Amino acid sequence: MEVKVEGGDDFANTTFAKISQATFRDLGVRASIDNIYIYIDPTAHFFVISVKIGRVASPVTVRDMTQREPDRLKITDERYAPNLLSVLWDTYGARIKQVSRLEIEFELDEKERVAMMDLLVYDPKDDLITRILDGIDRILPEGARVRCPIPLPDRVTLLASEDPIGPEWEAKAEEIVRKGSTD
Repeated sequence: MEVKVEGGDDFANTTFAKISQATFRDLGVRASIDNIYIYIDPTAHFFVISVKIGRVASPVTVRDMTQREPDRLKITDERYAPNLLSVLWDTYGARIKQVSRLEIEFELDEKERVAMMDLLVYDPKDDLITRILDGIDRILPEGARVRCPIPLPDRVTLLASEDPIGPEWEAKAEEIVRKGSTD
């Protein structure tokens, strides 16, 4: 994971790079982040952090974590069992019954059975973005309470300031991130 910090003095840039490395290491997401770009303008109280998301594990479907029998599912990966039960109960209601810790019985027609196997149980990218936002919150300066997300593909980018953020700052932040993250 590469961290690039610009805009501050050498001490500030080095410190923010170390804080970023330590924060994302502690959150256990370093392997899923390609790079981090931080831009600091202390005179304008302007702070931009942009995290490029790298490789993330594939989403888990019902098919990935169960074996289907005619009227039962056998759970083969117990890690996602609570998510599986929640998805099935939300989708099919009382026609789904947990008969043992690793067995689920269902009363569904064949079309519903086929569709059930492709239901999304867990998407690791959702959890990753939540943890990245937690990390960004830990890295941002204490006074930077006015925040604005900048939508960029494959990136989680946040503009923060002590002062209200106008559209000109959003455009400037997007330009800074596009330029700084590709150099």
